[in-house]
Amino acid sequence: MRKRILILHTGGTLGMKPRDPDRVLAPDEIGATLLDYVPELEEFADITTRVLFNIDSTDITPEHWKKLGAEIGPAVETHDGVVIAHGTDAMAYTGSALSYLLRNLPCPVILTGSQLPLADARSDAQGNLIGAVDLATHEIQEVVIYFHNLLLRANRVTKTSTFAYGAFKSPNFLPLAEVGTSIQPYSRTLRPDGPFQVEGDFDPRVAALRLCPGQPADALGALIDTDTRAVLLEAFGSGNIPVERTGIADAIRALTDAGKLVVIGSQSSNGRVDLDRYSGGRLAREAGAIGIGDMTLEAATVKLMYLFGTLGSVDEVRKAMPVPIAGELTPPHTRTSPFRS
Repeated sequence: MRKRILILHTGGTLGMKPRDPDRVLAPDEIGATLLDYVPELEEFADITTRVLFNIDSTDITPEHWKKLGAEIGPAVETHDGVVIAHGTDAMAYTGSALSYLLRNLPCPVILTGSQLPLADARSDAQGNLIGAVDLATHEIQEVVIYFHNLLLRANRVTKTSTFAYGAFKSPNFLPLAEVGTSIQPYSRTLRPDGPFQVEGDFDPRVAALRLCPGQPADALGALIDTDTRAVLLEAFGSGNIPVERTGIADAIRALTDAGKLVVIGSQSSNGRVDLDRYSGGRLAREAGAIGIGDMTLEAATVKLMYLFGTLGSVDEVRKAMPVPIAGELTPPHTRTSPFRS
């Protein structure tokens, strides 16, 4: 029996065309005629296409994530897999959001896109769509990204290139599979531990700031009298803030006292935040901050939005941040083999 795959088009480079006279790429109507551009998709499954929205992914908001969740919820009851054509700029954010929202998936939800439009002669869109649809017919039960021959857990991904066809990396988690002349699995995918449900909401009131040497604490302090719920601070190394100049630590303490959650990430994408490794991290922790472990900045940002939208209180979110929802982090002190099994 042939599999049934739903392709949801949401916009992005894949469906764009250059606009005259300046040839700037902008959303076009290609999404509605995907099968005309890639008829090979129907060799893998019975395909249904639907344009959910058609925007540059830089315009994605939590409202779009909820709309996707509402569309995918009933779709997984009637289809064997869902493929989402999405812009690359915010794909890691949407992938993370859907991984939290869609609990215990019965089938794959695969995001893909391209670095060049489908109408471009050198486009990577056709190969990415074919690979995504092929993988959507397999027994995968989580939200993933397929891009340039790699299948990646969606909430472990970060965009690392605006140039290369391999635009995404998974810095702290092995690819789930690589696609060549055959499909080579590397890591086990998630399995449901309960009934499927679309669960939760998002509160977008999360601010992200990046530390740089000599930076005054004014930008952090300016958030104290706002309705911001959480601040994700991209610190140095394993989560370190300046020690000799205590302005940043004082601002973290003031934000915490004002009822806001300060979460420490790292400007280094590979490795984990450990606030007990150096005095700079310890100072941040003593001021009231918590670390993101080995989560990507994208996954941590969206997780804060999701937890505040779903749980509400700072205390509940503080307790929930270190607990994996959908494989987005490795719990601390977990021993894993350095070798692939």
